Amino acid sequence: MEALELTLRLPEKLYQRLEHTARLAQCDVKDFILLALEAVVPPLADTLPPELAADLARWAVFDDEALRAIADAFLPPKRQQRYTTLLRKGEEGRLGAHEREEWEALKQQYQRISENKAKARFLLDQRTKGRMVKGNSG
Repeated sequence: MEALELTLRLPEKLYQRLEHTARLAQCDVKDFILLALEAVVPPLADTLPPELAADLARWAVFDDEALRAIADAFLPPKRQQRYTTLLRKGEEGRLGAHEREEWEALKQQYQRISENKAKARFLLDQRTKGRMVKGNSG
């Protein structure tokens, strides 16, 4: 793979942290920075819809803990219970106009949470794969 040269200005405290961690890992600080970038920035397929690719690129800066919190998110218990109630009533054809609006809003919220969970899991999976590959090649 062809390499490009990049000059980067880092805050001194950040560089010191990187240098210290690289020393502990017994590798060159430049190699350590490359490994860290490869672990955090996922390879994105060119076939992804632009909006999804942009979301994933923005989320790539989240740490693992933040991504795990998103991946583990659920509707709050009371909203989950209401979701289930409205789902059943909808299946039975017993939703009133107000309940139908509430149901649509809850479905959208549930869909957003599900999509966010999938994005977070994708990024965590990519990082795990990247770490495994780096660990096996080092």
